[in-house]
Order: sequence, then structure tokens, then C-alpha cells
Amino acid sequence: MRKVIFLILAFFVAINLNLLAQKTIEIPDVQKPHQIFVDGNDLYIFDEADYSLHVYTLEPFALKFKIGKKGDGPHDFKYLPFVYVQPDSLAITDFLKTVFFSKDGKALKVKEYKEFADFDTNSEMLLFPVKESFVRITADHGTEKRHVFLLDSGFKTIKKLYEGPFVWRTGAPVHPRTDTLCYKDMIFISDSEKGFYWTVFSSQGKLLRVIDRSKDVDKISLTDEKEQDKDKIVDEPIYYPQLHQYCVADDKIYATTYKKKDDKRELIVLDLEGNIRERMFLPLKSIRPQRGVLRFDLFTVGQGQLYELVKKGEAENWQLVVTELVKRI
Repeated sequence: MRKVIFLILAFFVAINLNLLAQKTIEIPDVQKPHQIFVDGNDLYIFDEADYSLHVYTLEPFALKFKIGKKGDGPHDFKYLPFVYVQPDSLAITDFLKTVFFSKDGKALKVKEYKEFADFDTNSEMLLFPVKESFVRITADHGTEKRHVFLLDSGFKTIKKLYEGPFVWRTGAPVHPRTDTLCYKDMIFISDSEKGFYWTVFSSQGKLLRVIDRSKDVDKISLTDEKEQDKDKIVDEPIYYPQLHQYCVADDKIYATTYKKKDDKRELIVLDLEGNIRERMFLPLKSIRPQRGVLRFDLFTVGQGQLYELVKKGEAENWQLVVTELVKRI
């Protein structure tokens, strides 16, 4: 009898813990979020509506400052920027230049891409720091390839790190991607064309490891999901990429796939060596399955918590939903 009572109490405690594992914060001053990052006690949200980066403290939650706007000034952005949060600085690039800011929002310097002799104004380029070096990413529209280079502190090319897919055409059913992230002194380059796959380099350009867990991740058929005509003969099934999006935090790789269960999306947690440590299914309402090359899912992970931006309706404010992942892992 005591055992039964204990199990019942444990069940209700588990329910209460699950309820406490999630909290929601209203964010009234964000209109069209584009990217979200967490770094320590700071939350970064880039707003596509006015090309500004909103920086908040998480505990207590409060707006610290906003930087950036759309325009032609030295610290303005002409095209939709990408944001890279570094340990001691912020780097924001709009395909024409990178503006470096301090962590308190002061503009430090600007690197104009026209200073590169081989810069093509008709292509795309990204530039951001990793330790004392820089990562330069270019996109070739003709060959649909991304090229990742490592540069020294004087912006001289040290070596080419990787070449991967860059599918930019609108209307493509599936977009294989090459996405590059830096974590501590490591450079992670994913290649969804090769599967559930990363190449990892040091900040000096040394190849550290290749992570390929494709055989451990299910392939999800795009053909079946679109409910093709049963009488139509399909020569080859079309599959989603095995890797959808990833972030690196807490010495772990958090990667989403296209696998679903009960309207929840699969999140796979790996250690930095590439060993799968956990699989879980989360609602992930902000996921963008067909996000294209210039769009991000509106969630990230930091300090064992999932941070997600969701909106219930057009008239509603954006909300930050924080889910404790440590209890689940």
C-alpha cells in the first residue's frame, strides 16, 4: 500500500515539476524577430522590422539596449544582417560589411568588404571573428556553393576550410545547407547534403574531427508528406535533409531534424565529439521547415534551457518561452 501511495505522489510531483519547467515572458517591443541567441544572462533578438538588435538581461528580465538600424550609415545595415555573438564582442554583417560592437553596445570598428580584392557585389559574403582569427564565408550563385575560409587577424586568407551546398533559388522543395558556427575556439561547419554531418576545425584551421551520424538519424520522406497521387509512379522518393538546424552550447550540439511525433519535433543532443547523448521531442512552434537560406528558426539553447519566440496571433505580442531541458536530459 505504501508503495502505491509513493508512486501516486511521485506521479503528481512529476506533473508539477513539468509545469514548473516552463515559463513565458512577454516581449512587447519586438515586431519581426529574425535571430535569437543566449549568452550567459543576456538574450539577443534581432528585429527584422527595423534592423535593430535588442539585448535583454534574463534575470531579471529587462531591456539593456538596442543597436543598429536600416540605412547607409557606417553603423547602419542595408541588407538583412546576420548576428554573431562572441565572448567579448558582437559582430553584425549585412553582406557588405561587418560592424563590431562591444558587449555594452558601443561601435568598435567596421570592416568594409570592398576592401577585399576578390569581393563580388553580386554575391554574398559573411565575416565574423573566432578567437584572434576570422571566418569568411562566400556564396557562389552560379555553382550554388558556399566557401568557408579562415583568415588571420589582418584579414589575410590562411586556408580554405570547406566547400558545401548553397541553394538560394526560391521554390526549391528542399534546401541543403552549409551552416557555420563558432563555439569557444572551434569552428563547426554542417553539410546537410552529406546527411547528419559536421566538420570541426580549431580556430587555427586544424581539422579536429568529422562528425557523421547519418546512419543513426531517420530519413523523412517529403514525397509521402505531400500525399502524392497513389496511382502516380515516383521514380525516386524525395527526402528532407537529415539535419535541419543546430546550435552549440553548454559543450553540446543541439540539432533538430524533420522527424515528428504527436506534432512534436525531434531534437538530438550530441557531445562535442559527436556522440548522441539524448533524443527528445518538443513542440518547437517556431520551427520553419522551409526556411530557406536567409531564415532562422526562432529558438536557441543556453545553460540547459530552450529559449523560443512564439506568437499566438497577429495582434499578440511575441513571447519568450523558456523550457528547462536539464530535467529531461
